[in-house]
Amino acid sequence: MFTPNETNKMKKIITSLFIAPWLLLSCESLDESVYSELTPQVLNTQNGALSLLNSAYSNASLVTLGNGGVQLYFLSAMPSGEAWNQGGNIEAQLTPLTNFTWDSNHSFFNEVWRVAYAAIRDANLLLAEIPNTTLPENFKERVIAEATFIRGFSYSLLYNWFGPVPLITEETTDYYVAKASDEAIREFIEKDLLWAVEKLPLNQPEFGRASKGAALGVLAKFYLNTKQWQKTIETTRKIIALGTYELLDSYQKVFALDNEGNPEILWALTRHPQGGAIFLNALTFPTDYPLLPNLGVYAARTYVYDDFVYSFDSADERGKLFVTEYTNTAGQLIQLLGKNQTLPYKYEFDPNSSGPGTGNDFPIVRYSDILLSLAEALNEVQGPQQETIDLINAVRTRAKVSPIELAGHTQQSLRERIYQEREWEFYSEAKRREDQIRLGTFITKAVNERNKNAKPHHVLFPIPEIELNANPNLKQNDGY
Repeated sequence: MFTPNETNKMKKIITSLFIAPWLLLSCESLDESVYSELTPQVLNTQNGALSLLNSAYSNASLVTLGNGGVQLYFLSAMPSGEAWNQGGNIEAQLTPLTNFTWDSNHSFFNEVWRVAYAAIRDANLLLAEIPNTTLPENFKERVIAEATFIRGFSYSLLYNWFGPVPLITEETTDYYVAKASDEAIREFIEKDLLWAVEKLPLNQPEFGRASKGAALGVLAKFYLNTKQWQKTIETTRKIIALGTYELLDSYQKVFALDNEGNPEILWALTRHPQGGAIFLNALTFPTDYPLLPNLGVYAARTYVYDDFVYSFDSADERGKLFVTEYTNTAGQLIQLLGKNQTLPYKYEFDPNSSGPGTGNDFPIVRYSDILLSLAEALNEVQGPQQETIDLINAVRTRAKVSPIELAGHTQQSLRERIYQEREWEFYSEAKRREDQIRLGTFITKAVNERNKNAKPHHVLFPIPEIELNANPNLKQNDGY
């Protein structure tokens, strides 16, 4: 077991980088082998091993919440039509994501690729060297389990965004690695996450460190997004059987700053305002909004569309976490609803924020996601059944809206109903793009509702141009 003295508080640890000579070198995704000569002397101490493990956590966090916490959210919200942006320097990056004019030089693609492979590099170093050290066996087992989880999680993100990518492990010796086959990358992600499930503890002393539930949750979502329905059913049932997680009685409490680490969260990226902050509110709220004195915002604003706000039942707690109007600092009433300018406010203002950065944790897998994932998989396997309805209603009941009935549903109508429930439940959580892709509506909704630029190949993002130039064996995704 890691002690508090070894790890301190995870909320701060995972945002600190391991400053060692090799981390000052290039973070190119194919630089795995050049660092190995430095590792034995460093990793043969617990402090050295923990430093590299914390670097892996930090990079895994940055790959999803880089640039102040925007990449994971905006890579989903903008292409899916969940949100739109106006103003600020970031508009030049978000507009291509909104209108499907992105290309392989987009900075978001470059950054998530680079940092994902940095996390994989750190994990590979640990997996290669830790077994050969003289460190205590229980310590080594824990480090290996967490490193394996981080690697599987990072590859699952890359696969979600880019499809099959180069598969680099602790045993890779080639410098120029081609993309793995679809089958190989999927098998590898599954293997890493299953190993992590087997070896990780049910509970960790610090929230934010990988646990058995976190690994099961990421695995369940991987199975869901790859339409492995039976495995989704089996994995989500295992999570429920753990008895560790539950729906909170209030939707708003799930995201409250004073309730972080609550039993609805299987896996979250923990943030801290003084290091590793998230900037979502700073890129959402206008400069004339009555903010907390210590919170700064940018010129950019992120809005949601009127039709989504209107789609909520009036009693739905989830629909109450929006700002539809406000009185600005000059005393003027600013109306937002009716202009497609409603502001999402799922993540409350942080009284300890430092400028634009806040310490709101960002959930990756919640228990409500497990319930709705099980409902979806059951419907795909056996069609409408009462158990599926009960799972949906558990989420709806918590939201204070009336239950739905089984009668009258076909498999297709219930499929669409589950997707709608997911829209209401998971806005501002970077789920909509993958949900639309799974449902088969990602391209058609874009074409029918927003623009005509979307083409079938846009279900994957392009391999970054800088990576193609650096690796002659790497081929661009089709259509780009």
